[in-house]
Amino acid sequence: MVRKQGLTIFSKRYRMQILVTLAVHIMTLSHGIGLGWLSPTLLILQSPQSPLEFKVAVEDVSWIGSIFGLGSLSSNILFGLLAARIARKTNMYLLAIPHMLFWILNYFAQSVGYFYASRFFAGLTSGGLYVIGPVFISEISAKEIRGALTSLAMMFYSCGILIGFILPSYLDYHLIPCIVIFLSIIYFAVLSLFPDTPGSLLQRGQLEEAEKAFNFYNNIDRKNTIRELCVNELQTSTAISDFEELKASKLKGGKATSITLQDFFNKSALKKFAIAFVLCLQNQFSSSFAFVNYMSHIFAESGSTLNPQDCTIFVGVVQILCTLLASILVEKFGRKTLMLASTAGMALGMFGFGAFVQFTDDATKAEYNWVPLVAVAFVTATASFGVISLTFTIIVEILPAKIRAQAQSIAMMFCSIMVFITLKLYPYFLFNLGISITMYSCASSCVITGIYSLIFLPETKGKSMAND
Repeated sequence: MVRKQGLTIFSKRYRMQILVTLAVHIMTLSHGIGLGWLSPTLLILQSPQSPLEFKVAVEDVSWIGSIFGLGSLSSNILFGLLAARIARKTNMYLLAIPHMLFWILNYFAQSVGYFYASRFFAGLTSGGLYVIGPVFISEISAKEIRGALTSLAMMFYSCGILIGFILPSYLDYHLIPCIVIFLSIIYFAVLSLFPDTPGSLLQRGQLEEAEKAFNFYNNIDRKNTIRELCVNELQTSTAISDFEELKASKLKGGKATSITLQDFFNKSALKKFAIAFVLCLQNQFSSSFAFVNYMSHIFAESGSTLNPQDCTIFVGVVQILCTLLASILVEKFGRKTLMLASTAGMALGMFGFGAFVQFTDDATKAEYNWVPLVAVAFVTATASFGVISLTFTIIVEILPAKIRAQAQSIAMMFCSIMVFITLKLYPYFLFNLGISITMYSCASSCVITGIYSLIFLPETKGKSMAND
């Protein structure tokens, strides 16, 4: 619960912000299903029980995984250009198109090339979600609950991943795309019911529409302003004050003042870019995303006799619970504390996992076959309440207000390059160098980036989105 002068997250002011956030995350959920679906499906496609007429080799797996990063990079550039030129809501509509193409290509797959193309489109959706999604939600949210609402993205993402883990075990390969694609249709319909963000409207000089949108998202009925002030004077006056601050900021630094290269290369901006880039490195080289793509393979290679798909589903449940925990704790303990705890926990878990695999014989691995499951669950749990759930929330909050959309796109472009590198190298590390070296490398990355965050990462809890 978030409190500020008597306001709580259950206050009338925040209801529409919560409902719209939930609606936006229909696409996050659907995208997560696509990501989670890949891991067990690749194992199935490599087995004699493959539902397709062609087989997928190990080299194909690395390209199917990594080409996602190229799609994400392309999307970062695309949405970075579109962010300042068209409405936030229009950008949100565009996210559904490549996602639908992802499932269509998977359904009609006749060769590995179809999977290359589908994963590229999945990357397009992902890049757009991370560029536009956090900005959209942050611009409709009051600062008192912004951290909780933006971190909710990872809860829906985690729920989608879990569903994706489960579906291949119970449904026919060709039935899954037919079911999931309907989520995009629902997303289109729901998105049409609410307005663009106040910040986006102000940026384009639509003051009257911006005020109406602000009233919509803050549940203010201007026809009954006096009654509202009498019933809840604090709620309405706080909202009005926030809108005036937002309007003043946009009129001063948004539409009226053009964006120049100096805005990107001044000392303050470069320092914030450095922090954002380190957070992206931490997010990818810690293997938080690689775990999702190759989790079934990790269990298969660990020496554990437990069923890899059952283990994958269990870890998916753990990820959901801990991501939900992050939404609850983020406004209580702050971003920096959770990020440092998350990074330290991941390093500890991966060092332990690597040591178990390296220093035990086959008999010990068979006797303690639950250890890899516990280790991966622990790493996933600690990653979920920090590195996974808060990285992109913090990046949005620390970037300069004037160039936030463009800077967010640049940061995500860098992150997408790291996604490609990580997903391309991870199978090589896993299958050629072994789990121990893979875990030690990722844990070392956590230690290095964690030390940097301890020294340089600012706390952004309660920070106004209208100011740097």
